[in-house]
Amino acid sequence: MPILNIVFTEIKDEEKLQAYIKAAGPLMLKNGGEVVVRGKYLKSMFGDDKGSHITAVFRFPDMASAENFYDCDEYRALIPTRDQGGKITFDFYEE
Repeated sequence: MPILNIVFTEIKDEEKLQAYIKAAGPLMLKNGGEVVVRGKYLKSMFGDDKGSHITAVFRFPDMASAENFYDCDEYRALIPTRDQGGKITFDFYEE
């Protein structure tokens, strides 16, 4: 069953975040992931302003593929850069 991975990232350091994204993208593709949509926050029409952040949706063929991506050694090596670049939340949903 396909899994949607919704990622919310509060930007702390744009340069570090871009380095993380550039390195993580090919790893995600290698593990069966694909980008559905990614965008940088502009404004809220209603509700509170959410500050500078990026939201992205990725699709994996199944939960095992998503876990393989996030658990692989290459990805784990990116975690310090990821954490310096932003405060990130990863949520998974059945499609």
